[in-house]
Amino acid sequence: MLASTRHSTSIGTEGLVHRDTSTRPIMLSKSNNSNLNNTMTNHNIRLRKAYIIMMGMVFVLSFIFLYTSPHSGSKAMSLDIMPFVLSSADFNNESHYEHRHLQTFYHNDPKTVELVTRETSAENYLTSRRPALPNVLFLGAQKSGSSSISRWLFDGGVCHARTFPEEPEYFAKEAHFFDKDDRFAQGVEFYARRFQRCIDSGNTEFIMDATPDYLTYPERISEVYMNAGTAARSRLKLIVVLREPISRELSLYNHMIMYKHAGSTFEEHADKISHGRGGWASTGMYVDHLKKFASFLSREQLLVLSYDELKTNSQKAQWRIEQFLGREFPGELETLNTHENPNKLRAVPPSARQVLEPLFEDKNEELYEFLDTHPGPWMEQRPFPRFQLKESFA
Repeated sequence: MLASTRHSTSIGTEGLVHRDTSTRPIMLSKSNNSNLNNTMTNHNIRLRKAYIIMMGMVFVLSFIFLYTSPHSGSKAMSLDIMPFVLSSADFNNESHYEHRHLQTFYHNDPKTVELVTRETSAENYLTSRRPALPNVLFLGAQKSGSSSISRWLFDGGVCHARTFPEEPEYFAKEAHFFDKDDRFAQGVEFYARRFQRCIDSGNTEFIMDATPDYLTYPERISEVYMNAGTAARSRLKLIVVLREPISRELSLYNHMIMYKHAGSTFEEHADKISHGRGGWASTGMYVDHLKKFASFLSREQLLVLSYDELKTNSQKAQWRIEQFLGREFPGELETLNTHENPNKLRAVPPSARQVLEPLFEDKNEELYEFLDTHPGPWMEQRPFPRFQLKESFA
């Protein structure tokens, strides 16, 4: 029985010595010393077992979270929180999976664990098991220069979709996945197969789908890329060209005349738009769609271009796109419309203009305010030029 309740402990040649801070030292017997050592050893063993079990649970739960969560790849749940030392030299094979021995450390005790992975992190390994998706989407709007921009980029080496039997040739430019119910219903694997050729050939820097109807489908695009994980979502770049809405509707109507799909006068077409009928009724409400895209992506990932600049200063528009994508492309951006239609309307009928101008006026003002208060990437035109409706069209 120790006489003093205030004591400290030191280790001497004869065993453990408790020193009373107010009196003389008291020597413990060797048998008591042995029991104390055994107790401490057992306690340390239990602590080590608990630590190993805890780290194993962290390892398993983190992989489950990363693989199953729609927000997988979150930095908060990346392998940075686990005791791995990852060398970038271990992740440089893009053609097939390799076994890599990675050094791990548990309480300064080196261990070896074998992982099947590639590229630069476990997040990339998990991402690689998901379908490969385009990292550039040209959203439209329709009749706003999508053909000239996509032709220039595809000719410059950007990878496009493969067409399958019974698909029209233009599906190589525009895959029509998000805007077609029957194709969207077949799932993301169906979509990714169109771009597998890019993966197989190693042409993966830029993979683009230039379907100009995608502007009105932000919810579907958000759903697919949110489920694709952080890596795919963070690499995604969106390009949109905005044209004065009434002019765009007239151009679309002339396009339908050329392919004999109009079936009505432009005045009747305008009436359908004003009553929310027709597949293009909401396209010109640009701000509604841009706000939805900005809700799941950074504005830095969305480049908004002016159709007027594309027509009058195509070199500047080309520069903006190159800066946005971070690479120069050969050739020049041509904006000449080669589809001459002798039957097209050259001006908006006054009665149709009276119907459409009030419809788009408020939304246009809302668009200017949104772009001003939510600036995008640095090369984007600021302020965005106000739309001007021309009296006639060539």
